[in-house]
Amino acid sequence: MKKLFIALLCILLSSCFKTDIRQYETWNLDPFTKASGYQVNRLQRQYNVFNGTRFLSKHDDTMWADTDNYYSDFSDIKFERHGPVFISFFNIDNEVSYCKGWKKDENIYDGIKWNITFKRDEEDVFWFDYDYYGTSQEIEYTISYKYEVIDGLLHFSNSEDQLFIFHPSDKNYSKGLIDTDKIIELEGCLFL
Repeated sequence: MKKLFIALLCILLSSCFKTDIRQYETWNLDPFTKASGYQVNRLQRQYNVFNGTRFLSKHDDTMWADTDNYYSDFSDIKFERHGPVFISFFNIDNEVSYCKGWKKDENIYDGIKWNITFKRDEEDVFWFDYDYYGTSQEIEYTISYKYEVIDGLLHFSNSEDQLFIFHPSDKNYSKGLIDTDKIIELEGCLFL
């Protein structure tokens, strides 16, 4: 019996030496990288997991500026995946600056209601419908929005024939760093 126990113990020990277990060999060899270039080293890239928001995952926390039409209503945008809103719009001006954001599904601000439904969500293509209710219970109108990243530029279009091209931006939208007299934060505004 004692010889059998010693033999089993030797087999067990030798099998432990033969296995080459390396638990953390791949740690940080392939970190998750956002489109902005920021690497999240604590998360390994998951190639077989679909998280439901491909565009927002890839372009999470990216900033874009409409450099050709900078004085439009909202000349800069930021996509978010983990925040309460998925897109923030900025119009930074010396006198009055504006910021607002939209979240998926129902949005209500100051008694005005709208609903946002995602239609197409791919790595570089993102479409959604904006159903405007106003103060009624019926949809007054619907606008389809399309964002598409082509050659590193964000192309925007909508069903009202608006077209804009946004360039990657490294601006800092921290309240303390914006040189403006007044900041108006509308529904869903997300400053850094």
